Amino acid sequence: MNTKMIANAFVSPDLSLMKAIKALNNTKEQILLVINNNKQLVGTLTDGDIRRALIKKANFDISVSEIMKTDPVVVDAKNKSHAFQLMRKYKLRQIPVINSQKVVVDMVSWNELINPLPQEVNKKQNKVVIMAGGKGTRLDLFTKILPKPLIPVGEKPIVEHVMANFSKFGFDNFLITVNYKKEMIKSFFAESDHSSNISFIEEENYLGTAGSLSLCKKRIHETFFVSNCDVLLDADLDDFLNYHKNNKCVATVLGAVQNVMIPYGVLQADNGLLETIIEKPEYHFIVNAGIYIFEPEIFELLDENKEKNMPELLLAAKNNHFRVHVYPMICSWFDVGQWKEYKKAVDYIKTMNTI
Repeated sequence: MNTKMIANAFVSPDLSLMKAIKALNNTKEQILLVINNNKQLVGTLTDGDIRRALIKKANFDISVSEIMKTDPVVVDAKNKSHAFQLMRKYKLRQIPVINSQKVVVDMVSWNELINPLPQEVNKKQNKVVIMAGGKGTRLDLFTKILPKPLIPVGEKPIVEHVMANFSKFGFDNFLITVNYKKEMIKSFFAESDHSSNISFIEEENYLGTAGSLSLCKKRIHETFFVSNCDVLLDADLDDFLNYHKNNKCVATVLGAVQNVMIPYGVLQADNGLLETIIEKPEYHFIVNAGIYIFEPEIFELLDENKEKNMPELLLAAKNNHFRVHVYPMICSWFDVGQWKEYKKAVDYIKTMNTI
């Protein structure tokens, strides 16, 4: 593996969790190698380690040393050929290679070892409801002409990117809820060549961000996904579904870890007297990424053709003692319904197409 790529994965044990998240997003290796001052490996950190810490309500300011894996699986540089057996045994994607001084000299990845050919993904029966009935007022320069799902991001409309992300994990049964410019959306799919199973749910009135689910009740009888039509992300949806099932949830919200920088000096005062100035502070949040998994019990909380928004539905589920979980993910995520994020998404798609 390229020496520079390995060096990009090196972090200090004192690094904060938030900075570790940024570092993980900046490396393609999906692992951080925690080294001490002597450049010796003292631990590793993956998105799974970070997710477990966030689920336990870890503070974003804690250090990597508090959540890293302190006994990582490694392979000796003299026995590098054993990496494949270790990966299979422990179900790992990467293994650090160390010398006799415990200094990382290389890293072996699963793909590098076996160079697998693309395999056909097993199709799954879980339905995916795509909420595409809104007017898209945040993009009204576009949506006065096109409905939001058909706004292009790169060479494809937003909704096709959303569907492709589900399809690559084998989720290929789509119910698309439509209202605004619905005939244009239906015509687009009628004229397109799609191998997916696609059907439509038509709202007579605008039913908010969750109300149209009430119209899906007769078509869904098992665990199902719901996605906004304007979110792009690279999350592992199999992991998301496994978490939902293993925790016996009725509803699980995919949370994207985000940091927000205030580009000003923030004043703190007491009774009018200046106490301090925090220059360009950063705040860290787990935000609703607009993708959910539900069990059919959720339909009990929906009245047919009655407006309801998603936060209202989730809180109603919680108040009715349904298990509602948040699944935090370290992933690229774009809310394409905002101009700034739309431009970022276009650049991201261009980058992915050139890799």
